[in-house]
Amino acid sequence: MRRPLTALAAITVAGGMLLVPQTANAQTFQHRAANAPVTAQQAPPLSPLKLTAYYPRRAYAGRTITYTLKTKNVGDWYTDIAYIGGYVPKQAYKVRITGPSGSYCEADGREVGCLLDRLNPGRTATVKVKVWLRGSAQGTAAAEFATASIDVPAGGLDTLDIHGLDTGVDLKYVKVRTRILR
Repeated sequence: MRRPLTALAAITVAGGMLLVPQTANAQTFQHRAANAPVTAQQAPPLSPLKLTAYYPRRAYAGRTITYTLKTKNVGDWYTDIAYIGGYVPKQAYKVRITGPSGSYCEADGREVGCLLDRLNPGRTATVKVKVWLRGSAQGTAAAEFATASIDVPAGGLDTLDIHGLDTGVDLKYVKVRTRILR
């Protein structure tokens, strides 16, 4: 059974928020005992990524839209794994996603996702998403894309627990809109 990469990223984020180390639980308990307000704070990622989306403002029905997604490592450390993914417009009938060499990209229905290898500080990786619109498409084609940095534990991929994976950041989607002309 195939699992879309977007679902993998959602599980990753949810698992990182649910599985909190025991020391953090004890710290939260001490705060409650002191009647201080409890706020859930997540440490900032070691290698935050910035996503920039390039797309056409207008497109004709029955033609294609090409989204160019560039993610830049704006942190001081390299990323072990970088994720770019999201949702393409409802008016799409065919989707193709391509990434740099060494990446794993997949499209499943409206969901697209791409796992990239190490991304050094200050470097940029580009992913292209090509969407074929239906001939009956009308209105506005809305798409959403996000990026996340995934840090692999010191033991390597063998010790990577997908349910306890911490991306260090919630997925913040960049929404893009293309007006469909007839």
